[in-house]
Amino acid sequence: MKRLLRLSLILTIPLALAFGIEVIRDLPTAYSNGTGIVLSWRTVQESGVATFQILRRTGTEGEFTPIDVVPARRSDNSSYEYIDRQVFKVSGGIYQYQIQVIMDGGEKLAPTPAVTVSHLSSVAGRTWGSIKAMFR
Repeated sequence: MKRLLRLSLILTIPLALAFGIEVIRDLPTAYSNGTGIVLSWRTVQESGVATFQILRRTGTEGEFTPIDVVPARRSDNSSYEYIDRQVFKVSGGIYQYQIQVIMDGGEKLAPTPAVTVSHLSSVAGRTWGSIKAMFR
């Protein structure tokens, strides 16, 4: 019986890893830093992973839109941080993010569950950004 259980585990673990069932560890986290939204996640393993596609939507309904990609480091137990600076000009609101793993062959794995963050942009940051934009 022990031998059968061991064989089952030996066959199951590589299959789970090969099909990307567990690439990202836990649910990603997100928080507003006043000028953008910081999205963080950790990986379990990255064998065959090409990139992580960042998906965002405004509010809690509607379609997610791809906003950027982050190249995979191709090492296990990596930590990632992505800062969404596109929301800095917006006065605020609720945003949801997902991370979708894209494999070397272009296969897209199911996105992570949505993580929700409330963003309140810094007025000083928006004003300074508007002033800089006038001189570009």
